[in-house]
Amino acid sequence: MFPFYKRLERGQKALIQACFYAFFCNGLVSLTLGSLMPDMKAAYGLSDTAGGVLLSAHSIGNLVAGFVSGLIPLYLGRRHSVMLLASLAGVGMLMIALFGAPGLLFVAFVFTGVGRGGVTNFNTRTVNLLTDGDPAASNLLHAVFALGAISAPMIFLALRGPLGWQAGPIFVALCVAADVLLFAKNVPDERPDRAEKANRSMAFMRDPAFLVLAGMLLFYICSEYAINGWLVSYIQNKQALAASFGREGEALQAAIRAYSQSMATLLWAVILAGRLFCAWLSQRVHPKKLMLAAAVGEALGFAGMLFSNSIPMVTVSVAALGFCMAGICPMIYSDAVYFTNHYPMATGALLAIGAVGGVLMPTVVGMLADRHGFGGGMAAILAAIVLLAALSAVNAAMREKR
Repeated sequence: MFPFYKRLERGQKALIQACFYAFFCNGLVSLTLGSLMPDMKAAYGLSDTAGGVLLSAHSIGNLVAGFVSGLIPLYLGRRHSVMLLASLAGVGMLMIALFGAPGLLFVAFVFTGVGRGGVTNFNTRTVNLLTDGDPAASNLLHAVFALGAISAPMIFLALRGPLGWQAGPIFVALCVAADVLLFAKNVPDERPDRAEKANRSMAFMRDPAFLVLAGMLLFYICSEYAINGWLVSYIQNKQALAASFGREGEALQAAIRAYSQSMATLLWAVILAGRLFCAWLSQRVHPKKLMLAAAVGEALGFAGMLFSNSIPMVTVSVAALGFCMAGICPMIYSDAVYFTNHYPMATGALLAIGAVGGVLMPTVVGMLADRHGFGGGMAAILAAIVLLAALSAVNAAMREKR
């Protein structure tokens, strides 16, 4: 048992457990969107560019959540605010399953993003406050996200066969409903003081340390969201890889479909293992150094996946990519604890800045894929990862602000 958990009181433990389950649901939401993309495009007649726009709509929702999730509690209180925001993810998943009109799909993806972003903001700030920014707690929180992400492709495939692809998002909506009930039971009904200037202050935006961390999150989210959204489609369209299966026709398509979904599961299985490892290692090695090593490793792993054409090399590269991605996002939030604990708006600002990357990159990948093939589209992600590594080096050279 980690020391931070032993220090918590009973009510605090129940709250942190609710936060962990909510992050599991966030993982389900995120990876289900990527898993259902090929079926949804075929069912509703969507192009790759349209698919990219929808994935960006999810990030637009995240961006909106970054702006509003810090303000809504001033009017509704913390409990009702997080319940409202979390429920939107479930509503969005139901809309995806039931409606094929592009406008409604855009709204649905925005709702999933607002719900996911609102939960991320609340959970990250709550866990940082309860544990004083313990990097182990942050890594464990995000490990539970990875557990949901691992489960999503397997659940989607298990339900798709007997019930159709729409069963996956409906199942996720039911999980989100349970999430809302847990928040209703365990979140204190607090209402921050609207007259308190600190609750609205944006002074942290003038601090170079915060801006470097925000830039790191921006480029990390660029890579994570684009990889989540396009990994399955990329592998299914990688013609040079198809020759490695030694099959033809429908048998080849079935093999590639199963392999692509298994790679999405592998990615997040390794991310889960990596986050548990980082939770242990961050107690012994400075998180700034870990983030730099991880960012460089992420660039190498992604390049290996992009330029490899054999099944074993792509598999190894995806595993290496996931392991190196694992601790970056939770350690960014942990490293920003000075700002998030002193300024209630800081967590939302981090989320909003990161969401900008999530808005832009999936659409950029989709547009480049339409023009230059998926190899050209995915190469844009590599550029974002290289920039992440550069900012990680700057962050590692800066003095820690506590």
